[in-house]
Amino acid sequence: MSVLAIDIGNTRVAFNVFTAGKAQDAAVRITHAELETELAGLLESQWEKARKETEDQGEDRGDEDCEIVIASVVPALTERIKQGVKAGVGAALAEARVRVVGREIRVPLKTALKDEETVGVDRLLGALAAYVNVETACVIVQMGSALVIDCIDDEGVFRGGSIAPGLAMGARALKEFSAKLPLVTLSPPTEEHVFGGDTEEAINLGLYAGARGAVKELIERYATALGSWPHVVATGGDAQAVLGTAELVDSFIPDLVLQGAALSWEHWRKEQ
Repeated sequence: MSVLAIDIGNTRVAFNVFTAGKAQDAAVRITHAELETELAGLLESQWEKARKETEDQGEDRGDEDCEIVIASVVPALTERIKQGVKAGVGAALAEARVRVVGREIRVPLKTALKDEETVGVDRLLGALAAYVNVETACVIVQMGSALVIDCIDDEGVFRGGSIAPGLAMGARALKEFSAKLPLVTLSPPTEEHVFGGDTEEAINLGLYAGARGAVKELIERYATALGSWPHVVATGGDAQAVLGTAELVDSFIPDLVLQGAALSWEHWRKEQ
């Protein structure tokens, strides 16, 4: 049985099909601006992919063996996506069941948080998928709209973490809250760029070095608290650009949140 997982992030919406918690291909992503023109067709093609993967498993109940799971940190878009499912999938939706993480489906993850209700599902799902992949204490670095650095211990308990502005958000903030600083085109500084030779280079250097420094600082803090050095997993659109040469990361795993949503759905289905 396959599931179409949808991750509604602050900047993009990602789609992929999972079978037994695994995906055969890379996720497909569109920006919020592209939803109007791309959503229906993309949902239709992804739904057909889910049906085909189900058939390849030797199951012949068609749409009854496919479901859709949505993880969202943008509540205003959740219902819009659900309406898009109806338009994209059409009559097949009569047999499909759409589940939203945090509503019908919980994330099967223990936490040590003061208030679990305030934590974004993307953080919990990323931690769940990371722990399932590495099976040991790990730090999860999500580098997207925000820079999120979380920790899960050896027992699989989500300990919490930190949230900071992502690169693009930081660049926009410098432009918006200053009189003369420009909005830069983000570009990873090279080893030769020890000093920012002009304002644009200086902003890029500050943003990239600041993000990398935050990751290093928090890994060290978490390691001290855990009593051992954790496995570091990085994901997100800026992860390779910021951390690819830093020797801080043990695993770059794309689509952690999507995988976490699919794993949560698998756990929920087994409980039913």
